[in-house]
Amino acid sequence: MLRICTTLFALILLGLVELILLAQDDPPVPTLISPTLAPVIAADAPTDFLHAESAIADVAASGIFRVGVLYNEPPYSEFTFQGELRGFDVDLLRKIAAEWGSELDLVQVTRLNALDSLNSGQVHALASAILRYRDRDTEVEFSQTYLQGEQALLARADSPFQARAELLDQPIGFVIGTRAEKATAIWSARTGSALNLQPNLTLDRAVAAVLQGEISAVIAEKQALRRVSADFADSVRILDDPVSIEPRAFAVRRQDAPLRDALNKTIQRLTIEGELDVLFREYFPDESYNIETVAIWSGIGDEALPAQFANEIAYPSTYALPRIRNSGRLKVGGILNAAPGSTSGEGRLDNLNRALAAELARRWGVALEIVSVEAEPAASLLSSGQVDLVVGMKPDWNLANEMDFSMPYLLHGDRLMVRSSSGIRGFGDLRGRFVGILIGDDTARDRAQAWADSINATVRYIQTTESDAALTLLDYNNANAIYADNLALLAHLDANPDALRLTERWYSRGYYAIGLPYNDIDLRLLVDYTIQEMIQDDTLYRLSAGLIVSDALPAFDLTPGSNSFAGFNLSDPDAASGSAEQS
Repeated sequence: MLRICTTLFALILLGLVELILLAQDDPPVPTLISPTLAPVIAADAPTDFLHAESAIADVAASGIFRVGVLYNEPPYSEFTFQGELRGFDVDLLRKIAAEWGSELDLVQVTRLNALDSLNSGQVHALASAILRYRDRDTEVEFSQTYLQGEQALLARADSPFQARAELLDQPIGFVIGTRAEKATAIWSARTGSALNLQPNLTLDRAVAAVLQGEISAVIAEKQALRRVSADFADSVRILDDPVSIEPRAFAVRRQDAPLRDALNKTIQRLTIEGELDVLFREYFPDESYNIETVAIWSGIGDEALPAQFANEIAYPSTYALPRIRNSGRLKVGGILNAAPGSTSGEGRLDNLNRALAAELARRWGVALEIVSVEAEPAASLLSSGQVDLVVGMKPDWNLANEMDFSMPYLLHGDRLMVRSSSGIRGFGDLRGRFVGILIGDDTARDRAQAWADSINATVRYIQTTESDAALTLLDYNNANAIYADNLALLAHLDANPDALRLTERWYSRGYYAIGLPYNDIDLRLLVDYTIQEMIQDDTLYRLSAGLIVSDALPAFDLTPGSNSFAGFNLSDPDAASGSAEQS
């Protein structure tokens, strides 16, 4: 009996130690086994583990996809009292494994041993255990974001505070050891303000302090706030203005580009098939699903299988950052020779690309060198080091094994332009009418016809030039609508703001991004972080103003963290220090 009691006491003590050390946002739930604690790797310790073979090779050979997950992170991954492992991440992984024709093996990890489990090969990837903050990008590689979480603020329902900026000098509660500490540190650093933070041991206690008026708000993961306040939801409210966006993505070993690409392509395929929408509505019924969370690349095809991706990991022969730093020059390709001040879609895009390249060089403190080599493919220019990056690229799966792409910086796609007074809302209102398509866009008629066929509508077509698109509608009266990429229509909308409009629907969504050398991860991170800083201080909006309409901003994927990376300060050098907040 004494031995049994001693064993029971030891298990209880281990559970208490894990709770204190891990400091989860949520109360623990039953686990199959007691997690094994692992030593924490120092932040300045080397974390680059170079492997010759991608983990996707083992998935293909064994038919098993092993992923490390937390067992107490609802609604993303949790082991329930009914003995089931469920959650958004869990169900998404099951769908990915089904797409691959693989068996899914979900391995329990903790926040302390997750990274070691990944780098030692015990698991191929991680879900829920490591969220994407910029400091994590030095340890692992992340897939495309598939869901945006938040570190949010909860206040009393009768609180006068509406936005986080109003709470800078107010007492704010947080739970010790949770991601709220990291989020508030970033918030404080970016505002230059010392926040009045009140530590708590549990989220229940912090929320109680809000209700009792001891503090003005509490910061925690949004879904955790919803759960802990479910019984008195009418007494509190979650502010619309989050402290930090938390991109949720799968973590793989750093520079395991083949597995990263396999996950990205599958995530995009599941998005196209509507599977992510279904999961989102199941697990987050009170939230609004944003169809743009996952950017879909062109050339995606009909399937994503492990066999489509390389078994070996290809590393760059040379890395771009040392070259840029040592030479003091940024070599950029992809710049066209459009006439200055051109208002055509191509001319406006060229102006944006030039300005974007100049802004990157300015923020990095290097000179810009535009390399005009249009005949040679971008991937060849990048791999040979003739250029450091190529602007104006459309992310394309046909190029994914030759080059990488930055996050998108511009959204474009097919729209219908109609007379403002016409009442036309879409192809349903164009039955028996004429649709104009632009000369030179060889597939426009097929794209338009596919939409007409989808609702059994018969439409007729007429060709026009890009420059005559507005005249075709307004003066010649030869068409009832123009179907084209919105970038080709912007000049006409600007010139005829009262006479022309776009219908609400996007019939396709495409993106412009920056082409980068394949698997040069630090350059890609530097470019992405700089674009994100330009988003947060509105520079990108200003530069691209001539290429967007009110509803044409991409759902930008922001990674929270410091505005410095690899020795570069990415903030606008002309802006006041600390003026930009993390969105």
